[in-house]
Amino acid sequence: MLGLALAACAAPVFNLQARFSPREVREYRLVADANVRITAGRASTSELSRLVATTRIEVVDISGATTTLTLTLSPTSLTRDGKAAPVPAQQQIRLVVASDGRVTQVTGGGDQNAPLEAADIEDLVPLIGPPLPPGRVHLGDRWSRSTSTPGPSPSGTPSPIPTASTGTQEARLEALRVVEGYDCAVVAISTQRPVVRDRTVGGQPLRLEGVEFAASEIAFAFRLGVPVTVRSDSEARLAISGGGAQGGSVVIATKTALTLVRRTIR
Repeated sequence: MLGLALAACAAPVFNLQARFSPREVREYRLVADANVRITAGRASTSELSRLVATTRIEVVDISGATTTLTLTLSPTSLTRDGKAAPVPAQQQIRLVVASDGRVTQVTGGGDQNAPLEAADIEDLVPLIGPPLPPGRVHLGDRWSRSTSTPGPSPSGTPSPIPTASTGTQEARLEALRVVEGYDCAVVAISTQRPVVRDRTVGGQPLRLEGVEFAASEIAFAFRLGVPVTVRSDSEARLAISGGGAQGGSVVIATKTALTLVRRTIR
């Protein structure tokens, strides 16, 4: 702690830009707890689930101001209402990341059974780094930016770069802390974004549409340019369209924790 305090005194300005090395691989442990409440007419149901997975980020190419990454989500266990459930299939996407940390292009997994949706991709984007401020920041500084993440094309071809923002983020450099052995700048983030999800419930296709609010915290190893932990607490309130549940609503409350397990450069 003394070393971190001295570093803060000597260099009170911090660079929060994400950095990648050629052939770098990062592995994170993901734990996601979700409480889903569905209301349709007078009927109401709820479900508690926990997903444990490994998230692997591999640097494919660094060219000019962009970095190409492969992100692989490998579930290891899933429980629903305390009972073991079938583990989802592994999912993989390829991301092109600009120098400011924005995802500019997403390539889906082609013929995979369960490709990641745009909202799921946004949940994993903090593994690249915190929202980048206009410049270097001091402890306590605040900044904001709009967010937009393209969804993957099911054909495996790159999806187009979005032309309109899909949400807003308010960030604050909240603290300096040693996390998992790394000197970290802790960035607190509040996010508001529209969410659209397509789901099949009871054999009927449903569209869920609404707004999600989230409070997140990223512990960012500023000397390496690597997120060490990402924690998020979110709630999405969605209206149901389509099927017999037309006019109903869904509330999804999620707590997510991602922790760096391993970082290697081959």
